[in-house]
Amino acid sequence: MNSSGSGSENGTFFEDAKFGQFYNGTAFNGTGFNGTGNGTASGAAEETVKLVATSVYTPFVYGAVLLVSLVFFARWYRGEQIKQLQELGSIFDEHDARDLYYELQATEKVHEKVLKAALLNRGAESVRRSFKMKELAPQVESLYKSGSVGEEYWKRFQTELKLIELEFKECLMEAEQLQPGWAQLYVALCQEICFNQAMQRRYHSILDRKNVCIEEWELNIDDTGRLKQ
Repeated sequence: MNSSGSGSENGTFFEDAKFGQFYNGTAFNGTGFNGTGNGTASGAAEETVKLVATSVYTPFVYGAVLLVSLVFFARWYRGEQIKQLQELGSIFDEHDARDLYYELQATEKVHEKVLKAALLNRGAESVRRSFKMKELAPQVESLYKSGSVGEEYWKRFQTELKLIELEFKECLMEAEQLQPGWAQLYVALCQEICFNQAMQRRYHSILDRKNVCIEEWELNIDDTGRLKQ
């Protein structure tokens, strides 16, 4: 019993002694871990990182390219939206004042005052349409909510409001190009012309009604506008 116990203890001690020698040799004598660690450190030291030199203006160039791309995309998108809106039918008749201005603008050797007069007439027509749409807006909205007006007509009405606003903004830009600083006075002139044209239309409508009444009632009126006895 003692001999077997002492033998096992001696064997265990011998193995521990061998492991101790191996551990000591590896850890402290430099044949194991120290050798491997030195090889890795020397390999990392030998590897060099290559740096590529870049200009200081590179971020600015990148930002400029991005900004220009966004501007062009915004213009293209806005043009597509306007084109889709213009494809819908207009509530009003043809815009004769705008067509006349474009025709004069395309003509060579046109006096500046003629272009200004045509542009004022175009702006006055835009103001008249804007007032008319604002006047009709409550009635159209009430009809739409009650179901008397369909979705298509309501969409056309909303589109017409946006187109009139864009039309007047374009008139302001044209006025600024013709004469810098004229856009501030241009709005007041367009409103005044619009009111004068409204009074003129009202006066002509009274004369037309007068002629209709004379024909229907078979009245005899002299040149002064009085009834003949």
